Amino acid sequence: MFVKSRTATFIDNVILEVEEALSTPIKVALRNEDGKICCVTEKKIITGNKYIHWDGLNDLPYGVYTLECSQGEEVIAVRMIKRV
Repeated sequence: MFVKSRTATFIDNVILEVEEALSTPIKVALRNEDGKICCVTEKKIITGNKYIHWDGLNDLPYGVYTLECSQGEEVIAVRMIKRV
């Protein structure tokens, strides 16, 4: 699994690019600086679509987060910043 964020900052949504469509869903979580999970979603990638759009993040406080994408036992973590 190869997932990357289009930008390292976000305001109210995150767009992730996925290398290929797979049959199992991808679990995505945002952790704050204390390691506490703030938001979680699970998305299934539709064949022909390479992007995951995660909306509704406008209620999170501003700051630094870790975006974790997992599929099975494989986990990718990326540092993200919510800004004004």
